Amino acid sequence: MIRAGRLLFRWRSFTPVPLVLLALPLLWRSRGPASPWWLWCGLALCVLGQALRAWVLGQVPDGTSGQNEKLIAVSLNSTGPYAWTRNPLYLGNFAITLGLCVVAHDVLLLALVAALFGLQYRAIIAAEEEFLRGQFGAAYDAYCAKVPRFWPRPALHSGEAAAASGAAARPWDFRRALRKEHNPAAAWVALAIVLVAADRLRLSGLGVRVLWPFALALLVTAFIWLGIKGWKHRWLHGGFTEDLRRRLRDTAR
Repeated sequence: MIRAGRLLFRWRSFTPVPLVLLALPLLWRSRGPASPWWLWCGLALCVLGQALRAWVLGQVPDGTSGQNEKLIAVSLNSTGPYAWTRNPLYLGNFAITLGLCVVAHDVLLLALVAALFGLQYRAIIAAEEEFLRGQFGAAYDAYCAKVPRFWPRPALHSGEAAAASGAAARPWDFRRALRKEHNPAAAWVALAIVLVAADRLRLSGLGVRVLWPFALALLVTAFIWLGIKGWKHRWLHGGFTEDLRRRLRDTAR
């Protein structure tokens, strides 16, 4: 399981792609009438999951949690969201994933995705736990004894959390969270818009004319996403060409 977890960790940003392709028949089958509660409950789950991810990535130091392709940890996170659960990022991912399935209002899809998510992340967490135990030894074992692996429980006292990590909690940085989270946030918002648009298309009988509000919503989402990306890479201050060259180099490797 640990070997599989290491492989899945490296490619975890891309594993949803084949899942979406396999789910397309189920998604199309379930398009049509549904209670508004499906939409609102699904969006609430997505927002909660996104808020949790933003809390994590706006607080943790570089060299620990993030969108890395290999296991790294220069320090042990155990304060803030990590005082509630040892895997707050994955809990956020789970909420967003389930939220999108609820927006899609397909019970079979919801059960299938939950099962596959559990299998994938159980392997990834096993690989991470082996790595962290090797890095931090007894300190990590003491932390594991106090904080659950996945489902949260009331946070540690701040003194206990600091003792487990050897450092006090860091202040939350909105700018850092925005830099880290604009890609996944734009992705799930766009997918939710597409799912609702497909419902409306099947219900209305008016053809593609009914889709213009959703097309506008997608354009607004793309505009905001590009604006944040431009701010992150300083496109208006000479950073556009440098960012383009970097991306071309990364593609060529």
